[in-house]
Amino acid sequence: MQQKEITWKTNNLLFFICLCFFIFIVSCGGGKDGIPDFDPETSDTTPGSISKSLVARIYFDATLSMQGFVIPGATQYTQMCRYLESVIVSGWENATVNFFRFGEQVELIDRNTYLNLSRTGFYEDSRIFRETFIEKIIDHEAQLTQVEVEEVEEVEVEEGVTTEDSTESTTPEETDNNGKESPLVVIVTDLFQDNRDLTILVTQLKEQYIQKGYEIGLLGLRSEFDGTVYDLGEAPLPYSSTPGKPETFRPFYLLVLGKHSDIAHYFDRLIAKGFSEAQTIIFSEHLVDSFLSFENATIEKLVNLNRVSIAKEPDPQLKEYRINDKNKPSQISAELKLQFLSHVMPFDTEKFEVKIIAEYKSDARDKNEISLDAQRCLEVTSTHSKNDSNELRVGFNLDSQSLPRKRIYLYEITLSPRIDRFKEPDWCSEWDMGDERNGARTLNLVNFVRDLSQVSTRTHQPFIAKFHFYIEKR
Repeated sequence: MQQKEITWKTNNLLFFICLCFFIFIVSCGGGKDGIPDFDPETSDTTPGSISKSLVARIYFDATLSMQGFVIPGATQYTQMCRYLESVIVSGWENATVNFFRFGEQVELIDRNTYLNLSRTGFYEDSRIFRETFIEKIIDHEAQLTQVEVEEVEEVEVEEGVTTEDSTESTTPEETDNNGKESPLVVIVTDLFQDNRDLTILVTQLKEQYIQKGYEIGLLGLRSEFDGTVYDLGEAPLPYSSTPGKPETFRPFYLLVLGKHSDIAHYFDRLIAKGFSEAQTIIFSEHLVDSFLSFENATIEKLVNLNRVSIAKEPDPQLKEYRINDKNKPSQISAELKLQFLSHVMPFDTEKFEVKIIAEYKSDARDKNEISLDAQRCLEVTSTHSKNDSNELRVGFNLDSQSLPRKRIYLYEITLSPRIDRFKEPDWCSEWDMGDERNGARTLNLVNFVRDLSQVSTRTHQPFIAKFHFYIEKR
């Protein structure tokens, strides 16, 4: 009996020792409560390829102010208008083009009428020529879209497609991938808008296009002019440009609405037709050729960190480090090259909005949990190279000692341009009328560009870089 009791006590003692050792290993061994899951980014900041099928609608401002662009002899305006259709037909696999003219109202025109826009009679219709209402085009487009949606719904009902299967609310990219036509709206105008018109137009563009995932493009070109400028709120302004002096030419614009890739392709094809002096902007969530990450970075310096293998499946976007001395600060210094997309709104790269997310995996839950304390331990800085303004150095400075506890952390850092750091190109200021009645300038151009930039940036919140790394504290 005594021998059995001794055996029982010995077995229980061994079990207790093993249990304590197991608890010690789990809690202290390697400092790991678990490895937070890393989900590689499947999306990119690139605008993608152009649409396979395109339906373009070109709207021509037919008010009296535009008549001055069709003086005898070829002008930049009449020459570019000749290509507005042809570069679409030749530039897309499947494309259709419809034509309209607008002013006080919007009117569908046939191709023969479009070909006569270089004649003064195109701008002499009394039902149209008095005032420019670009916002009426947005209303007209909304009506066309509603008709198209209703037609799709009728077909779906006939084919037995349920509401859940409908693609009514798809993004531009999804629509194109489904084999349907992507829209491209081209508005040809001198862009004269007073403050009230400007507010209405920007609001409509925001609600009908930007918030629905489309981008806005603006192409400006100076052209010979001899006529009268209206829509100034005062007496009309007679104006004649000086032959051979482009600085005296009057600007006209293409306001283009659609997918970023289609707008950029359209601009490129027009410029290639001999209009290298054209100025362009695309207000978009896409700013760089591909977002910056550790995959395309050179690690210049590591302080108090060793490279280790933590991730179950290594990813080139992800770096993995272990802290050497928990009582000393740690640092990663990375060098990257910014590659801006053509036509995008310029922005200052000295300062960025920095978003930091720190996650860990606890034993209690399967999914990652946020650690606000770990987020506060990391500071991110960025500086430019003295030799190359597009070369960016990003520093990740970690207060290792203040990390809450021994475990593995997954950091995600996003860099976004600040809204107040976007700056309209110099040509916008040079072409803006300001307080001067000058026929070679455009009314409210700077305000229009700034307002569209702010609306687009607030809506899209574009980023240029996203970094991920594991940090293990032992």
